[in-house]
Amino acid sequence: MERAERKLTVNDLYIGMEIKDKNQLSNIYDIWILLVKNRDSDGYTVQFIGQETNAESDKLYAQGNIVCPVYNDSLELEGDMYYEE
Repeated sequence: MERAERKLTVNDLYIGMEIKDKNQLSNIYDIWILLVKNRDSDGYTVQFIGQETNAESDKLYAQGNIVCPVYNDSLELEGDMYYEE
């Protein structure tokens, strides 16, 4: 597997980093990652990394970018368990 296609960790990420596929971020949980679709290629550029979205992340939408938010909830790892009290 090429380096560009491997699964990434939060420690691998930085603003301005280009990734090929959003699925590379599937092992990162409880962190908002906003990707901007590259106009000249099929990839994405990481433009925001954070625990919560904020005014900085909102600016990406206002600039007319194609924004692809990624958030993997760690609660989904537990499956479909429901508890009634």
